[in-house]
Amino acid sequence: MSKQIVHKNKQETKKSKLLTRYEKLLKDIARKKKQHENLTEGIREVMPKITAELHPLSKSEQEWHVKKLIRLDEIFGEVTTPKMKSEMFVEYMIEEVGALLQESHKDDKQLKAIYKKYAREDFEQDRMQFELLADLINQETGFEVDADEIMEKGFEQYLHDNQESFAQQAAESREKRKSKSKKQTNAQLQEEEENKMLALDAKAIYFRLIKKYHPDLQQDPVKQKEYTEISKLVTKAYKDNDFMTLLQLQITYLDDTELDATALADDMLMRYNKILQGQLTEINMMLEMAKRTSGGMFEDFFDKDYKFSQKLFDEKKAEIEDNIESIIIEIEESHKQKKGWFKSWLSELKAIKEMEAFSFMFDLF
Repeated sequence: MSKQIVHKNKQETKKSKLLTRYEKLLKDIARKKKQHENLTEGIREVMPKITAELHPLSKSEQEWHVKKLIRLDEIFGEVTTPKMKSEMFVEYMIEEVGALLQESHKDDKQLKAIYKKYAREDFEQDRMQFELLADLINQETGFEVDADEIMEKGFEQYLHDNQESFAQQAAESREKRKSKSKKQTNAQLQEEEENKMLALDAKAIYFRLIKKYHPDLQQDPVKQKEYTEISKLVTKAYKDNDFMTLLQLQITYLDDTELDATALADDMLMRYNKILQGQLTEINMMLEMAKRTSGGMFEDFFDKDYKFSQKLFDEKKAEIEDNIESIIIEIEESHKQKKGWFKSWLSELKAIKEMEAFSFMFDLF
């Protein structure tokens, strides 16, 4: 028996690439499944925390930002400002006030008046950009989204309110792909055929091995014990649908002359690798969909293993709290020394704009 095993291991070099590919696919699938599980569980965990802890803080931050913009508007009318900085300030006010009117303060009359003052026209939501966004989401994910609802609620709130709908659409999409309707594509039909061939291969390998190593075929007690152990391994692998183990058993215990076991093993590995690649692609799509529909939660609160990070959550919370405190201090300072504070603030804004322009040019080259 040992000679036979050594002989078969020599033949293993012919299958090294297929076996390596097979093992890598299995590891990748296991890793991606775990990531998807971590992300799904993490989103369920973080949603109540966001609602209870971050949403109130974010709302407070927005309100203080509104107060700061109102204060900036008051001071701008009282302080003489160079033309270049005035233009920069006007651009800043149009962007910031417009964003608030677009997202969270749609009916704020004071903000609308400030916007009109600097933009020299009434604020109107641009429906076209929401239609383009809706089309992009549909093309990328297959989800049907409502441009009017996105425009009404804002994108982040829209994602939050429609998570269940997205999940249901994703589930329906998976079911459609799995259905056996007459409208199946050639690729789907081919995949089903390959699965059938895979099952037949497994069955054929099982019967070849059992036929050769059935314990009743041996009178020698030592050989009989050895055959019993081999039969147990074969039977367990077959019952567990463990095709890889069946292949390894076939390679180890069947001679090349027995129905060309090596060629059959290669052929089976190629088919199975193709099926595994399909599974990996589907899992990757599910994972990307979960990330896209997380409303920014994935980027903000999840680590490299796609697990919810309490540390990242606490850092985000602290960042919002710091921003609120900073705005409050700025407003208080603006009342103590209006002109000096405003000029200092304009200088900071100019530095930020220059840095953004530099980063943009750097990205281009």
